[in-house]
Amino acid sequence: MLTRNAGSADLRVDATRVGKDLLVTLVGGKAHVGAVALGGFHRRSYASVLTVPNHRDDIIAQEAALRISKELRQSCVVVVGIHVHDASEGQVTEIVDASFSLVNELIEAFK
Repeated sequence: MLTRNAGSADLRVDATRVGKDLLVTLVGGKAHVGAVALGGFHRRSYASVLTVPNHRDDIIAQEAALRISKELRQSCVVVVGIHVHDASEGQVTEIVDASFSLVNELIEAFK
C-alpha cells in the first residue's frame, strides 16, 4: 500500500497480484467505486473504462490502466474512487497529480 496527501484528500493505492496480472485500487477522501478500467498490452497498451454517472474518476482510472499495462506489459484492473465535496479546480488538479505520482510509484515497485 502506498499513500500520499493531496491537500484535501489522503490517497491510497493498493495492488494485488491476480496470477500475472494486477488488481489496483486507488481511493481517497470519501472512498467509493467511481470508475473501473481494464488495461492490457498487445503490441500497444489499451484501456476500457466504466464510470458511475456524474463521476469523474474515469480520467484517473483510464490513464492509470494505460500506464500500468504499458510499463509492466500485463493486464490490470484499476478501480478508482476519490471524492472531496465541493473541490476547487486547484484541489482537483492536486488530486490528479498526486494520483498519477502514486501510480508511477506503484509501477516502479512492480518492475
